[in-house]
Amino acid sequence: MIKKVSEYNFSEPLLSSDTSFLGILFFLKRKKFNYLIITKTRILYIIRNKVIKSTSYHYDFKISFNSKKNRIEFYNNKQKKEYIDLHDFKITLNEIQQIKSVLN
Repeated sequence: MIKKVSEYNFSEPLLSSDTSFLGILFFLKRKKFNYLIITKTRILYIIRNKVIKSTSYHYDFKISFNSKKNRIEFYNNKQKKEYIDLHDFKITLNEIQQIKSVLN
């Protein structure tokens, strides 16, 4: 599992100015996270606390990470090839290495 804080989006208005107590509380309440969870049967991809993709995959086939296209490739239970783009995840080099080590 990889968990990271989502970047703040300026299109989400704060209740008050950044210096006020209410503005800080509102900002902390709205803090969002990104997750990439890979289990033995399921892949769960969450961006800004919203499920983007939740799918099961065929365990007999290998899951791979394509670093050129920045995506995870796998076969679903119907043995059709699928992928999940990780561009919104804004993955770092350390996270790429972590994913590759877990998947191999």
